[in-house]
Amino acid sequence: MILLAWIRSLYRVLSADASPSAVALGIAFGMLLGCVPITSGLGLVLVAAILVFRVQLSSALLAMGLAKLAIAVGAGVAFVPAGALLLENESLRPKWTTVLNLPVVAWLDLDVLGVMGGAAIGLAAGLALFMPVRQLVASYRRCVHEKVSQNRFFQTLTNFWFIKALRFIFLGGEVVA
Repeated sequence: MILLAWIRSLYRVLSADASPSAVALGIAFGMLLGCVPITSGLGLVLVAAILVFRVQLSSALLAMGLAKLAIAVGAGVAFVPAGALLLENESLRPKWTTVLNLPVVAWLDLDVLGVMGGAAIGLAAGLALFMPVRQLVASYRRCVHEKVSQNRFFQTLTNFWFIKALRFIFLGGEVVA
């Protein structure tokens, strides 16, 4: 049953009216939010940013869930060394001292090694995924969704009662016999 819900959610994200950039930005925000603790100041700011900015919420939640799953499997071990590499670098220490003592930045908990490392790795993963996801969604909508939905065979096929029942099971909605 959970698999059907994920298939429905994926189809709705790919076929929604949101722009491909909004879907990709949701993935980027979700990756970043998944790599930092939600109870940290940065996590709370990211939750607010996801709700305020025009991003695809379900894609952000999907990416956050996948990032949390990767952390549970063992990818989170890299956060503290990455944070130590950034924060304990002697050449960057004066810059970090200045930046981390700014009034609003001090609330983001970026002085904690795990939060800083998670933010750096999440930001890198989100930026790396932004363009491929954007292109993938745009290509899907251009090549698959429009061509299949305008195909005469597909339109005839979708009028059968069995296909309508499958559509109800996988996508939700009403069954019209």
